[in-house]
Amino acid sequence: MSDNKKIIDFDEKKLKYENVFSIPIVQYQTTNTEEMNKELKEIILKKEKEIPTTSKSNQGGWQSEGDFFRWEGESIEKLYNLFLKLIESSTKKLEFVQTIPMDFHIYGWANVNRNGHSNIAHIHPMSTWSGTYYVDAGDELDENKCGLFEAFSPNLPHLTAFFPGLLPGEHLIKPKTGLMNLFPSYLRHGVRTYYGDSPRICVAINANMKIKAP
Repeated sequence: MSDNKKIIDFDEKKLKYENVFSIPIVQYQTTNTEEMNKELKEIILKKEKEIPTTSKSNQGGWQSEGDFFRWEGESIEKLYNLFLKLIESSTKKLEFVQTIPMDFHIYGWANVNRNGHSNIAHIHPMSTWSGTYYVDAGDELDENKCGLFEAFSPNLPHLTAFFPGLLPGEHLIKPKTGLMNLFPSYLRHGVRTYYGDSPRICVAINANMKIKAP
């Protein structure tokens, strides 16, 4: 290199780095919910015996209609309020909604999965947030058998174009009793096969956002 050519410095402190188009996935581990879970479990297992299952994403197992929060029981009201708080708190983390008054309409359904049951990958169209509460996660199993919740990246081209094979295409969550899980309804997700002997019982929800009238 000749003496009259200057070396151009690179200062990392001037680097502006942003992760854009991020996907919020929220987890909240509840506490002191043992009595609520006990009552919910009794209600759901009783309904399972009385009402035929619906067939949507569930591969085996039992799933109620979307009228769960119209069932009777103090525990159901408590769970509704927990979901409402989770949704409101999570929504506040989204900066663009800080000044927009809004309400959420929540509806839910109960699920019971047993050995060999799963949920195929799907989305929840026409909703804003979707989520799950694990009333009873069932048996404690290793991650190959415990029926992991699986969320898939909606940015499919990145799997083959941007560091192929190095960046994950899915996000996995291990179910735990009392765990709440919240995510955008457009996010494709499913549940891997559960191999426990005890039933896994959960409540799933959709929440629709409505702008409040001025």
